[in-house]
Amino acid sequence: MEQSVYIFGQMAVKSYDDYFTQYGLPFLPILEKFNGKLLAATKNGRTLEGDAFGNWTVLMQFPSKEKAYGFITSKEYAPLMELRINKLTDGTSAVLIPAEIASME
Repeated sequence: MEQSVYIFGQMAVKSYDDYFTQYGLPFLPILEKFNGKLLAATKNGRTLEGDAFGNWTVLMQFPSKEKAYGFITSKEYAPLMELRINKLTDGTSAVLIPAEIASME
């Protein structure tokens, strides 16, 4: 059975208007093509511990690691990723999180 994975991302968006029109609108159909779901997206995230990064936080879910990597490396998403990284933000971070409880052993 495939295991779900999550991608947690934070970024420093330069202009919300530009980000939503140039990135957000074309992003959703590509995400759906890879069976991804946008679970949360907000500028109101609250850092509970450590240092805050950026002004936009997202959480996505994919049915498998393969679907998540397929999305991130797809030819459809490549121009949007390049736009997000090089024009629309002043930095980003993304973490792939398996839906598992890891043992400390």
